[in-house]
Amino acid sequence: MKKTILLTGGLICSSSLLAQQKPNIILILADDMRGTTLEFLDKENVRTPVLNRLSENCTVFTNAHIMGGSSGAVSMPSRAMLMTGKYLYNLEKQGAVIPESHTLIGEVLKEAGYNTFHTGKWHNGKEAFNRCFSSGKDIFFGGMADHWNVPLFNYDPSGQYANKRRIIQTPQSNNHVDTLNGEYMYSGKHSVDIFTETAVEFIEEQKSEQKPFFLSVCYMSPHDPRSMPDEFLKQYDPEKITLPGNYMEKHPFDNGELTIRDEVLAAIPRVKEEVKQHITDYYAMISHLDCRIGDIIKALIANNLYDNTIIIFAADNGLAVGQHGLMGKQNVYEHSVNVPLMIKPAGSDTKRYFTDRLCYLIDLYPSICEWTGQPIPESADGVSLLPVINGNKMIREHLYYAYRDFQRGISDGEWKLIEYRVNGNKHTQLFNLKEDPLETKDLSNEKKQAKRIKQLQEKMISLKTETGDKSGFWDFSVNK
Repeated sequence: MKKTILLTGGLICSSSLLAQQKPNIILILADDMRGTTLEFLDKENVRTPVLNRLSENCTVFTNAHIMGGSSGAVSMPSRAMLMTGKYLYNLEKQGAVIPESHTLIGEVLKEAGYNTFHTGKWHNGKEAFNRCFSSGKDIFFGGMADHWNVPLFNYDPSGQYANKRRIIQTPQSNNHVDTLNGEYMYSGKHSVDIFTETAVEFIEEQKSEQKPFFLSVCYMSPHDPRSMPDEFLKQYDPEKITLPGNYMEKHPFDNGELTIRDEVLAAIPRVKEEVKQHITDYYAMISHLDCRIGDIIKALIANNLYDNTIIIFAADNGLAVGQHGLMGKQNVYEHSVNVPLMIKPAGSDTKRYFTDRLCYLIDLYPSICEWTGQPIPESADGVSLLPVINGNKMIREHLYYAYRDFQRGISDGEWKLIEYRVNGNKHTQLFNLKEDPLETKDLSNEKKQAKRIKQLQEKMISLKTETGDKSGFWDFSVNK
């Protein structure tokens, strides 16, 4: 993999030339897209032709993960971790707000002379948004909405983002005017199309700009409600959908979160035909998203910006959709914490490269700092991915996972231990991910695994201290 070069020639003649040498950066973030839903990985029967082609110029991280969630709305802490480079339990208020002491990646890039622009979902407070971005359009503040009727804001330099959508709730009886969330709405236009078109418009404006840019395109798809243009739904037949190998009618025990909103989107016990329809809709949303990402790439190429642009594609978390008898992401199984991560560096002759080195999404933060020649703020906890990209070196030996006060996990890439603490009850699972990537064979009761479990438990305790995890889960000792 060619190493990104920021400065060439040894002599910089002007600040304008310096700006031209710095790579542009685009972050494309999907919502609820698990790591195995990239067609070229050949793990699921989903169509992603655009991402397939983009991957040919990328480093593809097959073992990229989030830490989990301290909130049922997992995307809120996940996106806060991504934008601050901080561990889950070092966030404030589960990522609902980001204090000034937590330097956002957009603040680092502003300092480096970047124009920072966002379109799409932002789940981490309006004040933090303006610290991170110098401009934006078609901004959605929140966790989820009707994809066809999304309440949106334009960039507000004051940071107030006051609700301005006027409505008469009961026009048949009075003329009282209320205001609803948002400033405006494109009724009947899908969120994927809105955010894509705004991103393309921004790219087209950059051809004549002297400053490098950071473009954040944060989609709401494939998050439910699962709806998309009919042309993409027609690509899939529910009767031909294959249920995953870890499909179950019910989760085998109480994991602490079996009745949260995500889990009651389908009948319990699960019904095969219903789950197949959910998978159909999920895949169709991903194909819609994939298609429109193609328009962003086309805009870069048309404006001669592709070669000098770092493209990062990732997702905020995964989703079960029937695996392990679950529907949501409120767990630490691989389908929920393993996420897609592809990075196309700046340069015109890069080749696809797969790596299974362990990493978190928070590791993007220090990587971006290094790409742009900026010092890594002390507030960031991430570890740069550049040693992996440039030499496939290991940057993390273990990953630590958490979900609220109910679940904790640890993995070394081969062995994965999950511990549950629910209503005073304890449960343990052990999986060999190399032989059993779908986590179907719990080996925790095998006597020969007792030593391994003990070692992983001890490492888990070490990592909970390192990552600042002081939650109620640890009122129970894993050794009792």
